[in-house]
Amino acid sequence: MENEDYTLLVVDDGDENRDMLSRRLGRRGYKVLAAEGGERALEIVDVESVDLVLLDIMMPGMDGIEVLRRLRERWDQSELPVIMQTARSESQDMVDALDLGANDYVTKPLDFAVVLARVQSQLRARKQAAAAARKSAEPTAGDLGPGAVIAGKYRLEELIGEGTFGAVYRGTHLELGVEVAVKVLQKSVTATQESVERFRREGVSAYRVRHPNAVAVSDFGVTEGGVAYLVMELLEGVSLADEVAERGALSPHRANQILQPICSVLAEAHAAGIVHRDIKAENVFLHRTPRGEVVKVLDFGISKLAGDNLARGNLTADGFVLGTPAYMAPERLLDEPYDGRSDVYSVGILLFFMLTGELPFVAESGDPVSLIMKQLRERLPTMRSLNPDVPESLERVVARATHKSSRKRPEAAALARELAAAVARIPRLASRRPAAVAARQVDPSAPTVVSTATRPAAPGLLGRFWRRLRGNATRGDLP
Repeated sequence: MENEDYTLLVVDDGDENRDMLSRRLGRRGYKVLAAEGGERALEIVDVESVDLVLLDIMMPGMDGIEVLRRLRERWDQSELPVIMQTARSESQDMVDALDLGANDYVTKPLDFAVVLARVQSQLRARKQAAAAARKSAEPTAGDLGPGAVIAGKYRLEELIGEGTFGAVYRGTHLELGVEVAVKVLQKSVTATQESVERFRREGVSAYRVRHPNAVAVSDFGVTEGGVAYLVMELLEGVSLADEVAERGALSPHRANQILQPICSVLAEAHAAGIVHRDIKAENVFLHRTPRGEVVKVLDFGISKLAGDNLARGNLTADGFVLGTPAYMAPERLLDEPYDGRSDVYSVGILLFFMLTGELPFVAESGDPVSLIMKQLRERLPTMRSLNPDVPESLERVVARATHKSSRKRPEAAALARELAAAVARIPRLASRRPAAVAARQVDPSAPTVVSTATRPAAPGLLGRFWRRLRGNATRGDLP
């Protein structure tokens, strides 16, 4: 028990007894306040946060019984323990005090060892009661929704986003009165300790990315009710996916303006051994501030610390390869070792999307296998076939970023330099929305995960696909 966390109030009209008890409790590490009478005691509890009161019964003016009566009008026994001091343990005063809600009593002359033991006992009981009250008040994963309070600090106001593993709420930090974003682990994945531990590790990796273009993470933990949560800065604006849906293909200069900060934050993350693993238009947010637009990369919470062998603790992602197949590098789809250049591949796909308004590969009839095969085997279509305004120099930038071999891709910082140099030679012309964009609608966010936990035993087409894919990869048949 950390005594310095507790404040005790000693109330006694006897100077010698009050001072002696205050000094000895102070030497034990408690913060001790003292009052020479009942009136002063009530003034102190009005302005100070007191955890326990040692209260003498026999005092001139307002006696201890009246002080106790006033205290119990505001706090019950579990909220503010009161230990009475009396020279007559059999007196009617003591009976009255216990009836009024005194927690315990000690007799005078005081035996300090007995006083200390009873103080510690009451503080332990108070701590246990407070924990039980928090636990009963904390929502469980199934009770989450607007109005719920997380960890006693964050009130959920409205749902603003939802994915496979987490839901994001606009929230309020109750003590500071500021708005935040609160991400909570979905009910469907909170059943195991593995899921909670993975979420905790994701919070650690997200917190480690301290960059102006990464969403700032301020808190994470697991509540008494079993809800895993992550607290982030609240953003105002639109996602890059929304921007492209509204405006169509972006100009090279606008695409470069957005991609430079993305590459900057990824370069810093990669240098720290952190791979994002889910770069896509939905995870890029155009944050509107009084000082202008700030590009923010979302969801570093699913990033991988490249130096950590998470699989050793079975914490990869409960058998899932995290990411969006339409943006995923071949080595990730094959569940092979990877590094920051896998993010670069996704950035190349993202640049293709910004400049054309379309993704290069989409699933045929919603079949994820066809999408994966295209990512593994096919070259990207030319961007100029979708948007004639795209210069050939940008075709080369995208081709290098999306090379099937990770060794032949540039790192994030080098990609940013190549893009900036290519765009610098392009006149500033307004882009036009290609007719192909309006004719062909794509859902870039689906599917969001590809299961690998059951690949060897999966029945039917998908099972045969993964077995064949593994065999081809072993023979070196893939591009």
